[in-house]
Amino acid sequence: MYIIGKNMNALEAYKIYLSIKLHFQRATYDITKHGMRANMPAEKFEAKTNMKLIFGKLARKYKKQELINIIVFNFATGDKFGGFPYDAEAIEVYKQTKARREKLSYNFEQDLLAIQTRMEKDNILDATQGDHPLILKMLLGKQVTIETVVILNRLLNFIDDYSDDMILGDTCLLVSKYSPFVKKDTKTLTDKHESLINIIARQRVLSNTNNIT
Repeated sequence: MYIIGKNMNALEAYKIYLSIKLHFQRATYDITKHGMRANMPAEKFEAKTNMKLIFGKLARKYKKQELINIIVFNFATGDKFGGFPYDAEAIEVYKQTKARREKLSYNFEQDLLAIQTRMEKDNILDATQGDHPLILKMLLGKQVTIETVVILNRLLNFIDDYSDDMILGDTCLLVSKYSPFVKKDTKTLTDKHESLINIIARQRVLSNTNNIT
């Protein structure tokens, strides 16, 4: 998971916001490679009175990692402004997402079971395939969490298949961009639910196995 240091000033807080915004909105910008290096000259920032007030307040109230999480978690909802100007609603999104992520293992299992139930109901062979795969439909319908989709995509690599889709393209980009902010050590989690994942993605798993052999 992408992590950065402790304290900051208003300009540094604003650059963090700009960098994360670039990361989520530009396919070519990767914050894990470019870091928090959005360009904002101090002189230009001094003229942005409203921004100085908002990000000065954020810099005083939160540590760097907290601010990163607030911004990231709001962008992860699909909000193109990432929660700006960080009113009570944006902070509530942060608190709810933080609480959800603390129950990652439980939510992952519940999401897998929900996907399996829907597959059985709708007679779907693979939740990661088709014109508009079930797993992405359920994400759009807020029936599974974005963390679950990130973890499954790391294992199954299905998001790229739909990155150019007119309907799903933005969602695929969001999943890809959120991935660096979800903890990396998820192998134990996927190993624990291997049999269920093999059911959910049976055709893709079979195809991958055939390609390896």
